[in-house]
Amino acid sequence: MSSDGGWAGGYAALAGNCKMMAAPCAEENSVPGSGSTRTPSPSSGRSTPRSQRSVSKCRTIRNYGEVRTSELWKWLWVDFSLPPRSPVSRLIKRNMRNHSREHLLDLEGGEEAMETIREEQCVGFSPWGETPLGEGSIGAAVFTLVSSAMGAGCLSLPFMLSEAGLIPGIIMLVVGALLAHLSLVVLMSCARYTDSDSMARLVSLTDGGNGRIVDFAIAVYGIAAALCYLMFIGDFFVGIAHSPLLNLEVSRETVIIGISLVVVWPLSLPRNLSALRHVCVLSVLAICLTALAVAWKAPSYAALAAKAGSGAEENSELWAIKWWNSDPSTMLKSFSIALFAFAAHTNAVPVATSLKKADGGSIWRVSFYSVCIELVFYVVMGLAGYLSFRGTTKQDFILNYQNDDMLMFLVRCIYGMVVCLGAPINLSPAASSILGLIRGRGRSGHCVRKQHFVVVTTIIAACLGVALWNEKVADVIGLCGASFGSLIVLAWPAMIYRQALFDLHPRRLARFVYIALMCAAAFGVASFVVQAANFLRR
Repeated sequence: MSSDGGWAGGYAALAGNCKMMAAPCAEENSVPGSGSTRTPSPSSGRSTPRSQRSVSKCRTIRNYGEVRTSELWKWLWVDFSLPPRSPVSRLIKRNMRNHSREHLLDLEGGEEAMETIREEQCVGFSPWGETPLGEGSIGAAVFTLVSSAMGAGCLSLPFMLSEAGLIPGIIMLVVGALLAHLSLVVLMSCARYTDSDSMARLVSLTDGGNGRIVDFAIAVYGIAAALCYLMFIGDFFVGIAHSPLLNLEVSRETVIIGISLVVVWPLSLPRNLSALRHVCVLSVLAICLTALAVAWKAPSYAALAAKAGSGAEENSELWAIKWWNSDPSTMLKSFSIALFAFAAHTNAVPVATSLKKADGGSIWRVSFYSVCIELVFYVVMGLAGYLSFRGTTKQDFILNYQNDDMLMFLVRCIYGMVVCLGAPINLSPAASSILGLIRGRGRSGHCVRKQHFVVVTTIIAACLGVALWNEKVADVIGLCGASFGSLIVLAWPAMIYRQALFDLHPRRLARFVYIALMCAAAFGVASFVVQAANFLRR
């Protein structure tokens, strides 16, 4: 077995015996005449006499501060010698130790790893077998989180940079990525080690947690996401219709109504949308194609922008690069847009429970890799889009490109399919959550289907009315990020962390994580209040 495996067995599996063995170890390990103890050496794979084995293992875990950081992150910085103060912390500590034994045995071929859930329970999982993207693998988990986060909302990132400025905009993206990574690790680890199979069950672990609040939040998020998709449908398909290939004179309102009635509404009526989960692959490909196309065209558009800025004086400020904007309301709105861009947390629980080897290191890597991939594409798309159009950047920056641009015509066609299928995917969990809130006991299957039809039709009609009335999609994304993002990405993970992992971390680290999440949640609430007030003033 590797040295990592030996360390894991000593650090996690035997941590419960550390205090009882500390005194004997100190006496037996002392060097005569030196007054000190020996430092443990890494496992070399050689057999150790049984009389010395317990001494070596105790010595490995006795001092938390002496363990290398390169080892601690694999166990999420949990100090197993700390006494858990809550039943949830006790459960996590026990399950992490048990999983350590199972994981080590699995490496030796002795037992199967922890059982995984079915593929249908998590949107976005690859159906392929034993491949890097096979079910339960780290690659499949990363792909699921990336496809959940990288939706059409990232098309407002260039506008966010144009409003906040380059430096604050990039800072907001980095801060959003760090907060998303931190909260994903909290949700995934707590879901795995408390055997929670849903977000509602996770939230119920906190004091005063209520599953109905979770249903309400998911319903609001799904409705807001469907509204954004309907607004993007108008943006994309109007450009496609007005392109030289089609040259059709249709209005934005006609396009939104027609596609909603012909495509979105029929696809949203079935209660089981598992066949549409593979659209996540198309969504990621569309984001990649868009980022590459925007980056490819950025130099030529940037040169035109610089030329326009050097002309008339009234255009110089419009086309100048904005490095900083100190307006507080703009900063708050930019924070909520950046936070919404990394919101993949609705899939955090099924991703964690589906991992075949869900040790702390695997959970950390899944969250870190997914957030880094998203951040790279967001920075590329945001910078390239903003530098191309600067002060004229629209809330959906794809509208800045001319309709006769054939490369962007291809982007519009691919992204058009994504937004058409993305609306039903987001409407389905929203309708289910609403049904869970209003459904009475003992209802027949026919009555449930009727209720589902009424709920879906009502949601689409309401979203259709708002999409026809308002074209400012970045405002909707900002409000959604400030409300839903603050709740599920920040507030709930902070509450869950305080109840589950706070007692198992060193005091300074525990306070830092909890305060960071709570302060960011308060920042998000302030963003929502400011944006809502500005919206009502219009």
